[in-house]
Amino acid sequence: MNTKKHDGVFKTAFRNPKHAASLLKLAAQKNKSLARFLQVVDLKTMRAERTETNRQGLEGSADLAFTLKIKNSNDTAKLVVGLVLEHKSYPDNEVISQLEHYFYELFRLSRPDCPMVAVIVYNGEIKWNPLKAKLYAKYPEYFHDIGYPFKIEMIDVGNEVGNIDFGKLNPYVALALVAMKYVFNVEKYKPLMDKAMKYFLDPQNKIDDNFIREIFLYLGEETSSEYREAIMDRLEIVAKYKRKDFVSIADELRSEGRSEGEEIGLAKGLAKLVQSAKNFLAMGLSLEQVSQGTGLSVEEIQKHCL
Repeated sequence: MNTKKHDGVFKTAFRNPKHAASLLKLAAQKNKSLARFLQVVDLKTMRAERTETNRQGLEGSADLAFTLKIKNSNDTAKLVVGLVLEHKSYPDNEVISQLEHYFYELFRLSRPDCPMVAVIVYNGEIKWNPLKAKLYAKYPEYFHDIGYPFKIEMIDVGNEVGNIDFGKLNPYVALALVAMKYVFNVEKYKPLMDKAMKYFLDPQNKIDDNFIREIFLYLGEETSSEYREAIMDRLEIVAKYKRKDFVSIADELRSEGRSEGEEIGLAKGLAKLVQSAKNFLAMGLSLEQVSQGTGLSVEEIQKHCL
């Protein structure tokens, strides 16, 4: 599954240091190791840092990077900690190598005395914990206590992020977390999604339209018709906006079809896509708007939907 739009939601919701701090505090209620980290740092001093890397000609980017001060450290001591938040919606065996790359590129080279804490934020449907794997598991036991040059924490959104209070949490944080839960377990988290949509539909709650678009793209085909219709009625976001790394529903479904490697996979993806186009047309959107939102050409829409 293509993860560009998944990371888009995560970055948009948590690039603000205050929003990232809210996520950490919420997860720390159940994650004791993360709670220990928060006991020694001052979240009020969190500042966003660059995320781009370029090592040996290989360009890359961490999802989010910050710095923050150790509690009670003064300007003379300058005790600063680097923090990287890396989002994963599927088990990725390369994540530790990624984090190691970020450590050297973002902090070690420019701030050799600055430790780093990497937080993997995971919301996939498959149980996964990369922290259980030993660094040199294939080697004799003598080598097993060799560690990483940075600390690693993990937030399992499904299990560790529990009480999402729309009255207390920042709306961007709350809506992003609800979407991250809902997309992989629709039946279980539908009551929570209903609550989120109630908040979303209240015109008094001001939410940036770019973020709404990210949520819509993230949920994609998992968005029930009632949610999709509510989102489209509010801003017609699919028709109005596109971002640089936009992944349409069509791109996603076609990718799924190709991955199955069979014509039946492509047919299945196209069938879902056509149904989405029909739903959009029923809402009164024009052919051009439906084309922008689904990725189908106007000719394809006319052929399959009219």
